[in-house]
Amino acid sequence: MASSKFCTVLSLALFLVLLTHANSAELFSFNFQTFNEANLILQGNASVSSSGQLRLTEVKSNGVPEVASLGRAFYSAPIQIWDSTTGKVASFATAFTFNILAPILSNSADGLAFALVPVGSQPKFNGGFLGLFQNVTYDPTAQTVAVEFDTCHNLDWDPKGPHIGIDVNSIKSIKTVPWSLLNGHNAKVLITYDSSTKLLVASLVYPSGSTSYIISEKVELKSVLPEWVNIGFSATSGLNKGNVETHDVLSWSFASKLSDGTTCEGLSLANIVLNQIL
Repeated sequence: MASSKFCTVLSLALFLVLLTHANSAELFSFNFQTFNEANLILQGNASVSSSGQLRLTEVKSNGVPEVASLGRAFYSAPIQIWDSTTGKVASFATAFTFNILAPILSNSADGLAFALVPVGSQPKFNGGFLGLFQNVTYDPTAQTVAVEFDTCHNLDWDPKGPHIGIDVNSIKSIKTVPWSLLNGHNAKVLITYDSSTKLLVASLVYPSGSTSYIISEKVELKSVLPEWVNIGFSATSGLNKGNVETHDVLSWSFASKLSDGTTCEGLSLANIVLNQIL
């Protein structure tokens, strides 16, 4: 899919999300061009480099990714996804830039995900479970929704080859699209959720390349997630010496509003998150 087509789809996705809600007082946003540990909950091997990059998995002093590394990083404060008193559900948009580098591209593993998890959630299984899940089968107690950027084919649940997937309470994605990792290149991602249509949309583009990707699926966040969640990233490197990669997040912005889904909130969220992706 050409980059020009990506921009068209991106504009459409933004209008679906951002033009259906307005006049809401519950606006929340942040924008990190670099990272600071004070703004994050770091788990496992996640760390912030001296240059302000978020390094999710461990790298040895010689630059080689560590085997079986797991790291998660969430925004320091909980985010309200829905309101039990008013019935409102949040629409949100988030943009981030990440870089994955594998010493041996054909053996890269395992991937990175943007996730919404219960407040206080702790790392789950390593390897192909991306630190987010403990089951292949649907588990309502997980209360987790994620968009995964999966570099490894796990035979028990994955489609063949690297892919982008939408995960709801299971590492087995409810929808996937093929994805080709540009090794060591920055990827820009936009993820939007429209509470009136319940449509979750994720788009990825490599500015240095000519390809882009988009995936969408309806997800009822109110029935899956708790009222308050932590939002952020989780990544794992492979369990074998040859199947490793780095997982760095370079920047991240997020904006959300609780809405009853009947009014229009304009382009306020776009002004925040598009600083990251365009």
